[in-house]
Amino acid sequence: MSTPFPGSIATPFTPPFKVVRLYFIIATITFIFLNGLMLLNSGYIYGFHFQPRLLSFAHIAVLGWATMIIMGAMTQLIPVILEASLFSVRMAKWGLWLYVLAVMTITGHFWFFATKGGGMAWAAGIAFSAVILFVINVGLTLRKVKSLNITIAHIIAAIVYLTVVATMGLFLGINLSIPIIKGNHLNYMALHAAIGFGGWFSMIIMGVSYKLLPMFTLSYTYRTWPGWMAFSLVNLGIIGIIIEFLTNRPFYSTLFILCGLIAFSYQVILILKGRMRKALDIGLRHAVISYAYIPAAAILGVVISLSNIAPEIRQRIILIYGFTVLFGCITLLIIGMMYKIVPFLVWFHKYSDKVGKEKVPLLKDMFSEKLGHIQFWLLNIGVPDVMVGLYLENQLIVGIGLTIIFISSLLFGYNMLTVFTRK
Repeated sequence: MSTPFPGSIATPFTPPFKVVRLYFIIATITFIFLNGLMLLNSGYIYGFHFQPRLLSFAHIAVLGWATMIIMGAMTQLIPVILEASLFSVRMAKWGLWLYVLAVMTITGHFWFFATKGGGMAWAAGIAFSAVILFVINVGLTLRKVKSLNITIAHIIAAIVYLTVVATMGLFLGINLSIPIIKGNHLNYMALHAAIGFGGWFSMIIMGVSYKLLPMFTLSYTYRTWPGWMAFSLVNLGIIGIIIEFLTNRPFYSTLFILCGLIAFSYQVILILKGRMRKALDIGLRHAVISYAYIPAAAILGVVISLSNIAPEIRQRIILIYGFTVLFGCITLLIIGMMYKIVPFLVWFHKYSDKVGKEKVPLLKDMFSEKLGHIQFWLLNIGVPDVMVGLYLENQLIVGIGLTIIFISSLLFGYNMLTVFTRK
């Protein structure tokens, strides 16, 4: 039995909130923009995955929404986890604007598939520089680690995978402008995506969950061996993917990842089972649903890699897999954690020194929980709707689903706007 990770997400070591807030605000605007763009261009979400609009959608979601939120969250949480200050607040602040420029240039080049003239190579170079700046800042902060725990192990692994993914992205971007890679570009792109989803995102989701889920549910006594087993199996699976790529021999890596994510799900169940706060608020309800999507996405990954299904069906499942990871697993978890983290941070910085001196709002009054519940249900109707539509290749069903998700994103954005503009 263990008693891990009690505490708060705001400590004397955390950076100025105005820095972290910028990451959250820009990412939220990007999320709404992405959903509107997908809705207006829903006819492109079919067929072969290597096409300009789909690549642009994917990179807006991965870079402009998910990774930007994670960067902001890590800027806030790593000092909490390590109980040490961030290496450079200035690097986090100015790195954000370089990263925003990177997202705009690389997704714009994909949208128009502007591969000639070296523009794509420059865009990839800017994205690589921005990500590496973030990696250096986190890496130098991690030097202050006093002892390794399950969350820190995951964060270190995630940072390593992010570096690998960014480096591969740089070479793939250059290769589109000036061919430098021998072999099939699509195979390298598949490896780039596999390490990004299986390495960067899975490690950060698992590691941060081990920190935040016990904190938000008041769960302090549970076994952590499933978490370590999940860490080992998922990393073995990622290494297996690289071995498969290099040797062209089966390693059954997706099965290792599936088993690892099942172990992670069991760890989440143990944490929730031992919680003292029994009621699940709007943030935790998002998170719990996202955890249910994770093994489902892993099963789709196994089907894609191991089964001999018809190429047309396989292509549909690839699109469903990507959508499930981005909107089922990552988006639901991000929104859930945003409902938990952002209201608290805003409340802490605006009202904590006024407690006892004047009337201050309660945390539950920081945004409309009623709108949050409507947004939750819309998202959980829209996501499976789009998945069904992608499988049936039915544009009407996909369009309805994207409309529902877009409305949901507007409600989420409104709630975040309410929090950030509290007087």
